[in-house]
Formats: sequence, structure tokens, C-alpha cells
Amino acid sequence: MTRLLPLEQRLHSHTDEDALLHRLRRLPRRVQQVFLLSRLEQLPFAAIAERLDLSVHAVERHMHQALQGTQARSDSFASAAGHWYMRLQNPQVSASERIDFRRWLDAADEHLQAFHQTELHWRRLLAPARQLGQDGWYRQGQAALSLGGCSIAVGLGLAALLAMAYWV
Repeated sequence: MTRLLPLEQRLHSHTDEDALLHRLRRLPRRVQQVFLLSRLEQLPFAAIAERLDLSVHAVERHMHQALQGTQARSDSFASAAGHWYMRLQNPQVSASERIDFRRWLDAADEHLQAFHQTELHWRRLLAPARQLGQDGWYRQGQAALSLGGCSIAVGLGLAALLAMAYWV
């Protein structure tokens, strides 16, 4: 294994953060919003669900989508670990589900390694999340539409008006 010098480590870390930020930006806007409310505001799933008029299950799904969508590789172990990581964040997780998780974790060394990698990945997402949410757009509740989506709607509206004017 090659050993990186401190400057090389910082450059490598910066490149990793840029890649994670790029992956976060590629996620659907609502997924980004749920993720940022959880990660930056540290809101529990129930509070996010109430704020955005979603079910707690939908919040959990969005969080899992954010986690999976930002990972460089996705295999069955990583996917299962991501599912368990988000499920355990949900206050509605039952005691029997916690037992099932423990059984899954103990079933194979690969499960433990995948879960550990998921935890490390989650920590690495904080800096890119801060960049993505720096202007606070995600706090706007229901109004989390992308500018691109608004531009398309405005463009279609103008096209419809022009078409109506043409036919009149």
C-alpha cells in the first residue's frame, strides 16, 4: 500500500468530497431535502415526515436512497447494511427488528464490514452535505422545487399562451 504525504492526503480527501457532492446533487430534490434535514438539522425522521407531509416510512426510504446513491459501489452487503443503518435510525423500529439486525450482523464477517463501511461513509457525507445545503434551501418545507423544474413549467406555460394567441 502506498503511503500518502499530508498534502496528498488533503488533495485526495478534497477529491473524494467533490465526488460525494456530485453524487448528492444527482439525487432527486426531495431526497436531497430529506437527507439535509436529517444530516444538517439533525431532525428525527418523525419531525421530517411532519414538516414535509410524508410518512416516516417515506423518509426512511429517501434516506436509504441518499445513502445508496452516494456510494461508489453497491453490492448486496452494502445495500443490506445501508438498509439496516437507516432502519435503525427510525424511531418506529421494533425490538424484533433489532434482534433481526443483530442476527444479520453476526451471520457473516462481510456483514459487519459492510455495516462499518456504511457508518464511515455516513460520516464522510457531512462536509459535502454542508456544501449542498449552504444556502438553506432545504428548510423551505413543501417548496423544495428545483429551479430547473420551475423553468420548464414557466416555459411550457409561455408556449401554451403563444399557441393560444396564434390560434386566436
